[in-house]
Amino acid sequence: MSVFSSPESTPYFAIMLSSKLMLNDLTYRIMAEKTLELAKEQPGFLGAECGSGEMDLLVTYWSTRKAADAWLNHDMLRRILSIGENFWYEDYSLKLFEVMKDMRFKCSDQTVHASRFPRIETERGVLRILDESQAPLLHDYINQEKTFLAPWEPLRSEGYYSLETCMLRVREMRRDFLEDKGVVLCFLSPNEDRMLAYTNYSNIIRGVFQACNLGYSLRESEQGKGIMHEALKAGLDYLFKELHIDRIQASYMPRNARSAAVLKKLGFDKEGVARDYLKINGQWEDHILTALVLR
Repeated sequence: MSVFSSPESTPYFAIMLSSKLMLNDLTYRIMAEKTLELAKEQPGFLGAECGSGEMDLLVTYWSTRKAADAWLNHDMLRRILSIGENFWYEDYSLKLFEVMKDMRFKCSDQTVHASRFPRIETERGVLRILDESQAPLLHDYINQEKTFLAPWEPLRSEGYYSLETCMLRVREMRRDFLEDKGVVLCFLSPNEDRMLAYTNYSNIIRGVFQACNLGYSLRESEQGKGIMHEALKAGLDYLFKELHIDRIQASYMPRNARSAAVLKKLGFDKEGVARDYLKINGQWEDHILTALVLR
């Protein structure tokens, strides 16, 4: 989501929903997305901004006071808030503002890399955290590789494969990166029109540990080409040099010979075996535990 600045002259109007959540689950995130979609359909809608953290914010902008009031009192918005009182909200406030001045800065110097999100070019592709506009690439990847990846992943509901859920996942990727919780680096084709592989450095722990867990997947058509090694090598270099994470842990099922070979080539050492470690495709599976230690 980009910074909003009205194309119309001031004044215009804003409705801000600020909330503290008891539960931030997938159902809530879908509900929040539906609320924004509903606002976009209303007369006088100009744009929106949102933010999440200890306090969640959703700000919608309106061309007239009448349009803002209509949204403030919209039956469906009120119903959503009522449902939220029973399931998600610890506290919330709904406010109406009149915007009297709108001052904006946007860097026009294309030589300046202003993004906080990594974009790493390799020999055969681009490793990056997806932008919201690239959610369809993730959607294509998980749907086109659904059958191939099923034996190596948890059971998924049909909702997992929707574009809506992919959009939510991209937003979570970006939020987790900014909050130093995880780094999801998707490996794209050189012109960024196709996703080839997925790498996820999750559960980042700082302090005396400085470690994370690694998970990854690769398109069936790209197997055996060294693509997974290329993507992981670039990602591991970034984690170590830029984020100063020097212990990366990964696990694989004993029958997954390809995954074992990829990790061994990258320098991961076997540290043990975990019985019934993860529930994969509906079954509890043993996993080989490995780690790459760069200390």
